[in-house]
Amino acid sequence: MKFLSVVVRRGPKTTLVLSDSMMRGVCVGNNAEVDVVARGGAVVRGMMESIRNNAIWIGQRNVKVGEYRFIVVHVGTNDVADGRSVGAVTDDFRALLEVIRRHNRDAVLLVSAVLYRPKDDNRTYQRVNAYNAAFKRVSDHFHTVLFLRTQTLFKSGSLLLSQLYDVRGLHLNREGIDRLGKYLRARLTRGTLLRDFELAKRPFPGILR
Repeated sequence: MKFLSVVVRRGPKTTLVLSDSMMRGVCVGNNAEVDVVARGGAVVRGMMESIRNNAIWIGQRNVKVGEYRFIVVHVGTNDVADGRSVGAVTDDFRALLEVIRRHNRDAVLLVSAVLYRPKDDNRTYQRVNAYNAAFKRVSDHFHTVLFLRTQTLFKSGSLLLSQLYDVRGLHLNREGIDRLGKYLRARLTRGTLLRDFELAKRPFPGILR
């Protein structure tokens, strides 16, 4: 299967992933088409500040947020662990999307939900749910932004699928990484995106027409 081949490229790569370490190793498409920033310990405000000037370092390369047609955002894991209030993190998340939109008005943004973690699920479960509800509300106010309920991939009913996490219960293991990557790759095909925007009763992004 070829991912994103339906879109005419306007930069060296078509997709940017902005994430904390939870998405480290997750493959969202052909590596030749994707740049990944997966920073351990990253919080929402820190991610926003890192791209405030439209540039971010990936290895030895300094890339521009405005060059991409698709941007996948996965943040909030460390804010949950730090116990930050929903209101404060929601403000940071809104600011992050505003910065992305200021530098790139046309890209399709996919927001991946904050995931539960076996390590602290008994303490943070309600906060994760509150973050995700707030992130969805904010996402729905931005044109061409879709919130993805990726947290449901790691639950069966009310049971957290701990076998998809590493032994410390902090990050995904290989099986979990593959599951998340498969889901995101499916979302990043033109047909699926058109369907998702239609189901959400949102106008189709221009780059998908």
